[in-house]
Amino acid sequence: MPNDSKNKFQRGMVYLFAILASIGIAPFVVIRYLNGELLNAVVDLAIVIAALGSALVTYRRRQATTLISVVTAILYSAGAVVVTHLNEPIYVFWLFPAILANFFLLSANAALITNLLCIVAILPIAARLETNTELFAMISSLLICGSMAYTFALLTDRQRELLEGYATQDALTQLGNRRAMDEELRLCVEDYARANTPATLIVLDLDFFKMVNDKFGHKVGDRVLVDLAELLARRARKTDRVFRFGGEEFVVLARNTGLEAALVIAEQLRAQIEEELKDPEGAITASFGCAELQKDEDQHGWFVRADKAIYQAKQQGRNCVVAAD
Repeated sequence: MPNDSKNKFQRGMVYLFAILASIGIAPFVVIRYLNGELLNAVVDLAIVIAALGSALVTYRRRQATTLISVVTAILYSAGAVVVTHLNEPIYVFWLFPAILANFFLLSANAALITNLLCIVAILPIAARLETNTELFAMISSLLICGSMAYTFALLTDRQRELLEGYATQDALTQLGNRRAMDEELRLCVEDYARANTPATLIVLDLDFFKMVNDKFGHKVGDRVLVDLAELLARRARKTDRVFRFGGEEFVVLARNTGLEAALVIAEQLRAQIEEELKDPEGAITASFGCAELQKDEDQHGWFVRADKAIYQAKQQGRNCVVAAD
């Protein structure tokens, strides 16, 4: 899940559980206190405070951190186990919402382990039941609930990964798309503002690519684009990011790289494209524009400078590298 979407989901879950705890558990604090069940009242109050505390911290930080989610899950689970131990075995029903909540707050595998530990923790209670049938029914129902929730969590994660791919990958080349590029550029701008971390955009556009489509058809043109994507992905460093901006225009984001080093990279890519990229009539070339991120520059202005450098490269005869002003 993209960072913003994942953060919003986590925040929503923390807020939701805080509301549910306030509505569903807070009344028991009063009821148990009035009934003289002080220890139970304290446990219920601790769960409500933990839920509201997690929501408050999340609200102030404007994000739900992994630590907050883990702490919240542990407190909910521990609270459900303690409540079950302090009361009759029938109170095991409090463990069911905790089991489900863990799959929203934690990763699927972490939630599975947490839930298994919870089930192990209530085995002494199950052992106190009058018949083996009741013992088996308690353990079996918890395991079935946990297994179904785990399966659902895995399917949800898989669907999320597919949706992320559709949202951030170019369908033809499997490179990052414009949306993914915008996010990476935004992060680079933030890194530069915070720590002066350099970054340079290398934008390239295939020369006379329209003629390839006109002469040989879009199938051949698509094959050329896929070959170029594979070349760029193979040639890129581990810290670099490669995107298809649109049509025959591609972008290499060189992180932690100044303009001079990026110009060397771009020249190497230019030569490699001229040597390796082919259509039925021969070699295909590309024009390059490079722009290093500048102080107080936003991602739009940064990209526009690199894009303008490409047009300068086209005017200079194509198949060359030009640094932006």
